[in-house]
Amino acid sequence: MVDSKYYTTILSQTFSPCGNYLITGNNYGILMVYNLKNELQSMDVQDQNLSSGRSYGFEMIRKIQINSMESGEKFLIIGGVGLIVGVDWDTIIDNNFGENSKIEPLSISWSINIPSPKDSMLSIDVNCLILNREDNVLYAGCGDNTVYAFNLECGDVIHKFEGHSDYIHSIDKLDDTIASASEDGSVLFWDIRTKEYSSKIIPSNNPAIKRPDLGNWIGSVTITKDWMLCGGGSKLSLWNRSMAAPMTVYECVEDSGIHVTKLMDETLYAGGCSKYFYQLSFTDEILCKIETSPVTVYSCVNQENPFKVTCLAGSSHKIDICTNLNYKMTTLGV
Repeated sequence: MVDSKYYTTILSQTFSPCGNYLITGNNYGILMVYNLKNELQSMDVQDQNLSSGRSYGFEMIRKIQINSMESGEKFLIIGGVGLIVGVDWDTIIDNNFGENSKIEPLSISWSINIPSPKDSMLSIDVNCLILNREDNVLYAGCGDNTVYAFNLECGDVIHKFEGHSDYIHSIDKLDDTIASASEDGSVLFWDIRTKEYSSKIIPSNNPAIKRPDLGNWIGSVTITKDWMLCGGGSKLSLWNRSMAAPMTVYECVEDSGIHVTKLMDETLYAGGCSKYFYQLSFTDEILCKIETSPVTVYSCVNQENPFKVTCLAGSSHKIDICTNLNYKMTTLGV
């Protein structure tokens, strides 16, 4: 019998509100919970590269693929196929679950259905989620080319941001602006107040960024007040937002597609279909690169408290754990 773990792809990760647990979701609809506090403490007393204990799992309803997750104060929010569900943290973080216990059914507290397009039987992937905790609005980038805004108090759609011609890979939010990156090769900047997009950038229009062999899709976007970092089939590039112009095109990165971008502490991070996860300067310089267990990294999450940690996951059942992004500390086995 084929061991399914060798075909596992971890598409999303998040942390519990207390920060002591790492939650991962995969293509088989399995949600795994890792006690990070125990994992990191074990590294202090044991010289081991692979840890397989201190974890337990849950199965999504109908074994729906887990595409995205967001950590709310009371609920873990999961984006699947055709729906978004909320799971009470008290049903996941429980001392009664033993290490490596059997997979339990996931207890759903609430759900929001994503309607299928007219004249189609296909269910819509919920590829990315961002929760605005101030007003309890959930933004979801979906496979029907739309970014939805949901009021989580009642589950109603507040607005649909429609402007892409293909499915959404990634969204990011800063103040009243949402940036959405799509398979259509564009990044749209939406004004939440006017419900319209204020600007549109197509990186592949720049010959230095375009990669015809990989396509024009944009797999990830990250924004700050001054900068936009994005990449996909198009090369990883850093853009000045006010000028809407690329400032740096990263020729130093070896990849066959970018799926993760981050801007943290004036340092850039990127990963995807590559042997490495990169830490970069603003000027096409590699500051550090970490060899990753997944062939393709689809998810990177980080936190500062209660302990500093970054977790990398993707096309593997293994998760790379870094307490310092200059090196890989350990690898968790799902």
